[in-house]
Amino acid sequence: MNKFLSAILLLLFSLQLCAERLSENRVIDFKNSNTHTLQYKHMLTNTGILVDDNNIHKKTLLADRILSIFYNNTKNRNVCEDVPFIKQIAIGTCSGVLLKPNLVATAGHCVDKNIFSKTWFFNYQNGDNLALKKGYKVQRVIFKNFELIRSGYSFERNTINRQRQKIGVGPLPPDMHDYSNYRDIALLELEAEVEGYIAFNINFTPFFSGRKAISVGYPLGLSLKQNTNGTLKEMASPYYMTTNIETLQGNSGGPLFDVETGDLIAITVNQGFNSTFGLRKNERCYGFKPHLMVDKDVAHSSGHMTLAQVKQYIFDSP
Repeated sequence: MNKFLSAILLLLFSLQLCAERLSENRVIDFKNSNTHTLQYKHMLTNTGILVDDNNIHKKTLLADRILSIFYNNTKNRNVCEDVPFIKQIAIGTCSGVLLKPNLVATAGHCVDKNIFSKTWFFNYQNGDNLALKKGYKVQRVIFKNFELIRSGYSFERNTINRQRQKIGVGPLPPDMHDYSNYRDIALLELEAEVEGYIAFNINFTPFFSGRKAISVGYPLGLSLKQNTNGTLKEMASPYYMTTNIETLQGNSGGPLFDVETGDLIAITVNQGFNSTFGLRKNERCYGFKPHLMVDKDVAHSSGHMTLAQVKQYIFDSP
């Protein structure tokens, strides 16, 4: 083995050791949200799940759905038996939060041409039958803005990836991210006012590093869940901030609340750049797992849009 290749392998080994030292060594940690787990009732009553009308009467278990959420090809893939909530029904696509009795904020990427063929349900608890629960249709899209994060590779990252390719190792992810034009938020007017809506305060300029926050929503389309408490981490643009709270697909559009005051401070729009679901080689099954991280490669666990860019629309709506 030549000296150059040996040096590259040594570098890769060093990166792995660094990643192991910086690993958070944790898995997704959700728990059911109800009056016993949340201090503020509006976190329950005002948090909605978006469901395709064709799925309302279905009883699809997470065990039957989870692989299709993460992989296009599910053949020969088995779910690990210890995946949480595996026996619960999972049929939602996104989360949202009521700002007024008939006004929902959600992620922009949750709103497409089929939005009028979907229904919102609020405070959907495990065991609820959506076919018997009152749902709310969208009357109009008041506002939608969806612009992607621009990502790229530095010269150093490109150099490393070329060497990784030569020895048959997969590439490292992009290490340059531009959030300046990133937008992902929508406001929807419902056909009727939601029963049980509770008014609450919105903090339009919520950021200070270390503020304690809690994410509420419907991860993977499950019933209402909350995360363990986390903190605000960084303000990446005037409208976008990050936290160390882990979220999943289905949390998109769900509210981020201030733990102490109960104020709404943002909506969840992405789960960061690191998957926490994948193959456990030793167990030969797919599930949630601790993931190794190199500090500069992991910008955050979750991303959130503040409500500042839609403030005018909120106050102008009836």
